[in-house]
Amino acid sequence: MSLGQLHYTSAPPGPDGSGFRFTALTPGLPQSVLREAEQLIGYEPPRNAPARPSAAELDAFPRAFSYSELSDGSRLLARTVYTGADYSGRWGNFHAHAVHLAPGQRLPDGALPVSAWESPGWATATPEGSAPPPLSALPPSSGLDRDGLIAFAASRAPWLAAVFTDLQRQTEDETAPQIVLVERDSADVARWVVLASTVLPRTAVHRLTFTTYTRRPHLAGQRIIGVLPDDAHGLAGSGRRHRVHDCAVPPAPDGPEPTPWAVAAARIWSAGAIELFQYADRLPGEPFTPGPLSALALCAGIDLPSPHRTAAARWACEHPSELSQEELEGLVQTLAEPGYTSAETRHTPVEPGQTSAEPVHTPTEPWPTPTAPQPGEAPLPAAETGARTGARTETGTGTTPPAETTPPAEAAALAELFARVGGALRPEIAAPLAARLFTAAVRSAEPVRPPDRGALTDEVARRLAAELGPELRAGIADAAADTGRALRLLRVAGALGVDCADLVPSLAHRLASALLADPSAYGGELRGTLADRPDLRAALLRELDAAAGAAPASVTVLLERAPLELESPEALPYLRMCGRIARSPSGGGDGTGTRDRTGELRAVLGAAGVSVVAHPPLLRIAFRLVWGAATPTPEEARYVLAEQGADLHRTAETWPFLVTAALNGRPGDPHTDELAHELLTAFPTLLPPRDRAALLLLEFARDLRAGGAEPGWVDRVLGLRRAAEPVSPPVLEHVFGRLARQLVHDPGSGRELDDLIRGNDADLCAAYEQAAREDSVRDRLRRDPHYLAARFVDWNAHPQAGGAWGKVRGPLLDGVLRPAVRALGAQELAAVEAALTERGGRYAEDFRAWNRPGALSRLGLRFGSRDNRTPGRRRGGDS
Repeated sequence: MSLGQLHYTSAPPGPDGSGFRFTALTPGLPQSVLREAEQLIGYEPPRNAPARPSAAELDAFPRAFSYSELSDGSRLLARTVYTGADYSGRWGNFHAHAVHLAPGQRLPDGALPVSAWESPGWATATPEGSAPPPLSALPPSSGLDRDGLIAFAASRAPWLAAVFTDLQRQTEDETAPQIVLVERDSADVARWVVLASTVLPRTAVHRLTFTTYTRRPHLAGQRIIGVLPDDAHGLAGSGRRHRVHDCAVPPAPDGPEPTPWAVAAARIWSAGAIELFQYADRLPGEPFTPGPLSALALCAGIDLPSPHRTAAARWACEHPSELSQEELEGLVQTLAEPGYTSAETRHTPVEPGQTSAEPVHTPTEPWPTPTAPQPGEAPLPAAETGARTGARTETGTGTTPPAETTPPAEAAALAELFARVGGALRPEIAAPLAARLFTAAVRSAEPVRPPDRGALTDEVARRLAAELGPELRAGIADAAADTGRALRLLRVAGALGVDCADLVPSLAHRLASALLADPSAYGGELRGTLADRPDLRAALLRELDAAAGAAPASVTVLLERAPLELESPEALPYLRMCGRIARSPSGGGDGTGTRDRTGELRAVLGAAGVSVVAHPPLLRIAFRLVWGAATPTPEEARYVLAEQGADLHRTAETWPFLVTAALNGRPGDPHTDELAHELLTAFPTLLPPRDRAALLLLEFARDLRAGGAEPGWVDRVLGLRRAAEPVSPPVLEHVFGRLARQLVHDPGSGRELDDLIRGNDADLCAAYEQAAREDSVRDRLRRDPHYLAARFVDWNAHPQAGGAWGKVRGPLLDGVLRPAVRALGAQELAAVEAALTERGGRYAEDFRAWNRPGALSRLGLRFGSRDNRTPGRRRGGDS
């Protein structure tokens, strides 16, 4: 490899002119490179520099060491120093020596550009001859020794993370601001570049341009720019183009938040474990992710904040094979202990005017070029690094201080790491981390799953129980806290042997209330805890059994949605009945009446596991479970009454269900009035007067249907109606319908129709008209002349009665009887007139007049007073 050389200074007149010019060039360098280089290698002395410096003062002038990118993609590495007077004795001369790297070319052996700071290969004067040969190498500097760099990093700890953050942003975004480092010594800027070159990924280091000194930072194009304090004032407010880090004054406390990667890199440099950067560069992971670097730092015992501990644990979970067993144990040891104060604050800040912590101009050890490690190479072991950096390497007691609270994200990552690698660790290494997870499970606001009890040694478990016992009991007993947290604490208490048996009943009561309010609360946490704590499971089942006795529907819904196991040596009859309904194929009752609900009632009572005779309230709960808000049908009620017996229903107080079934029965259903008769017989003293009267109405309908009712039907029905007011519509429709059909088809031997007319009950009269309009009546009117004659006599009765009868009489004659008469033939009409003649009086004559065409005859008949001419004649006769 060959590096073309350039020398530039003020020279006496010659073929190329006089003054500042290139005085020596390696042949073949393009003119475009020379034009750009001339703009980059100039030098202006510091503002307060002496005009005529002595030799000692001249040596203290800043050195402009730069690495720049040219427009053609090539690079220029240059060193410019102030030399004082030129050949003519005029002050202000400087000498620049530069080497040119073609596009894609690097320094020999992959050396980084900053390693050539103060290299012995730099010349301070133009060599003899005008065509220096290409350089084969630039020996690394002896002024950047390892110990000096570590001391310098420690002295710049307050600024490290901020500068590294800006480096990361520059690498990720080419438009990011330039970094301006304000230092009193250009050598300190070079040290900053070394620090930057060490932390950046290898692919980015060779693209990092810099200059250690310039008087005009606004004109500098490098990514890192070094200036003296006097030259930094004009950069105030230029944050969009420059990020200024003035190391001569303390950093501003309100600066931008450093990135996690930058914080980790700063901690490692402060600890002096620079080998970790080489190691991290070949570990899997995206550039600038904090996981790999943080994991290596923690392996070496370097403390990092919680986000880095979280990132390291997650990275180690994803790449456990990347760490040796020794490194993994070092990582676990560090993670097992709570985080400390940030590394930056553990260093003494540099006072204004101070440069590095110790002189580094006389190195004792050359700084190694940070190239990729050779195969098999690894960073220093954790113990060795810890001894060198003063980091902690002991595991401690395995328990955390009472005031320490692990952040939720870190606790989750530690739990994941322990689950991933805990089984591969020695007990004395695993126990402290397990103890920290147990502590986090108690003190963290978010759920933390601790490992199994076997991860703790007996000694550590005893210490944890003594330390965490009061917190565990207080957390479990806290009624205002989330039940999920109480469950987690109960499991921890069980693992540590902390007695909390006296707190289980109250927790079970809270759990039952929470489950009834939201069945989805029965999740993995509760299921797992119930499996671990049989005492909690038993207490919870008892609470749900009690709830089932008061609100069976809610418990049934819970059991439908939550797979709660009901196996228990205890009876729990109410809970078992709810479980039978919830988990039966037909479900919990739909009120349609299409299911065999009496069979379900037997099954539910059988599921209780105890005798309903010995525990009558079971029958009431079973009724509510099977029928819910619906009402049994009269047929179902009759069956249940017969199967269970009146005495049990009386004791269980379920007889009101049966009464409701009768009062709400479907009109026309013979089971309705049969049920009423059975209820009057079974519960004669329990029935309220109004319900009793309503049942008597239904029983009368039964007697009427059976033909056993004594005369005086209408008066009895209307009297019972008044006693039962307000009567449910189904009862009224059932009884009035039965009575009306009886009056229409067979009025009996009494004066029932006269009683109906006199009673003036609109509902009964309406039911009579409805019954008269049934198809069976129409058919009979056309088939039976005697039946038609009887209805003509009945419906002509009391033409001037008015009221409810007056409203139905005309519609009956015109809407029911006349269409039937018009459908008759002459022979059939004659038979009707003959039947009316047999009744005597003027019925046949009135019928012929009524049936004669014309409205006047009908009106005369309708509003006449023929009844007054035969006052002794009974209205209505046998059909």
